[in-house]
Amino acid sequence: MSNDLTPPSAAERWRSSAVEAGTLAIESIRVQTARSVLAVIGLIIGIVTVVLVSSTLVGLRNSVAQLFRELGTDNIFAFHRNGDPYTPASDADASRRTLNRADVDAIARLAPSVRGVAAQVLVPAVTSTRVITARAGGNESDTALIEGVTPNFFAVTDTPFGSGRPFTETEDRVGASVAVLGANIAKALFGPLPPVGQSFLLGGDRYYVVGVLAPRQGTFFGENRNDNVVSLPVETASRRFPEAEQTVIYVQAREGVRETARSETETILRLTRQVPPGAPSDFNLSTADQIIAQFDRIGAQIFFATIGLALVSLVIGGIGIANVMVISVTERTREIGLRLAIGARRQDVRLQFLMESAILAGIGGLAGVGIALALGGVAAVFAPAFPALPPVWAVLAGVSSAVVVGVVAGYWPARRASRLDPVEALRHE
Repeated sequence: MSNDLTPPSAAERWRSSAVEAGTLAIESIRVQTARSVLAVIGLIIGIVTVVLVSSTLVGLRNSVAQLFRELGTDNIFAFHRNGDPYTPASDADASRRTLNRADVDAIARLAPSVRGVAAQVLVPAVTSTRVITARAGGNESDTALIEGVTPNFFAVTDTPFGSGRPFTETEDRVGASVAVLGANIAKALFGPLPPVGQSFLLGGDRYYVVGVLAPRQGTFFGENRNDNVVSLPVETASRRFPEAEQTVIYVQAREGVRETARSETETILRLTRQVPPGAPSDFNLSTADQIIAQFDRIGAQIFFATIGLALVSLVIGGIGIANVMVISVTERTREIGLRLAIGARRQDVRLQFLMESAILAGIGGLAGVGIALALGGVAAVFAPAFPALPPVWAVLAGVSSAVVVGVVAGYWPARRASRLDPVEALRHE
């Protein structure tokens, strides 16, 4: 017997059926373009939502991680209340006593696992009576973040300098009128001129620039707030701005013993602040890893809430696809009957309509990803650090979920089509 008469294998039959079904499905979608587009709008909205929110959360997470890792992965941050020092205190935290230089000295003296301790005093730039501005010549900035820091602050936080130097112990002790500027504030005040050695006015007092920090890694919003900081010696800040009380303590652990240093720091602060045994601490200790993990937990909650909203859109899209497929089966009843009459198997008819719904949903998924990429590109123009390219898992999840929705939505219409009686179908008008 000739090889040409050899019956095709099961795999070849399936491949032939799939190609034929796919061809018929694509042709049907092409003929009914407007109806197909309307059917997948819900899917597109859901995919755009998932992809954009995923990109945003990934960008925010990376920005938070970058911001706190710049302050030292081996460092422990102590503050008298919870949350960001630059945000308003909660009612529960408002009555807590602030940390102070005595706490810094106690930790440095009594904690053997600690390599260095630095303090950062936050100066409120806006008070009830004035807004503290920085001015040099004709240039002015009212967005400066003013901080008083100990001379070792830059070493403890491993802060790189673009030019100049940190201030000295002597300059801190005598309350010298010197400052270290962040990259952005230096540019705003002095433009292209070298700032080191120049003077500027801050709140009406004159200061001399001894150092300028190197530009920090940009954050999700396009800039790092550390680039807008005016750092003064902590003693200078205390004398010029007596209302500045909020103090953040940076504890640098020796290599490999961060948790031990944390335990020692907590014990010392509880003793210096006279916290009774068994009572909760009236201060907060955190590390870069803890802050990042906390953001991850919040981000996960936001993401799951977004998934819930996106599922509504996916369900609406699935209903739209199912409706289109039911109409398609009804309109093509004679065609189905003819195919069955000339030898098409019922599973071939079922595969045709399943592939049509899957392809329709896949097109919707790809369109959703494309629109999300376009919107991300537009956002990146206004916020350069915005992640215009979404994570790969978000793209794959978006397209695959769309296809799954399409298959599920198209199963009943496809099953209905495959069960039509050929004789009755051919009589259909």
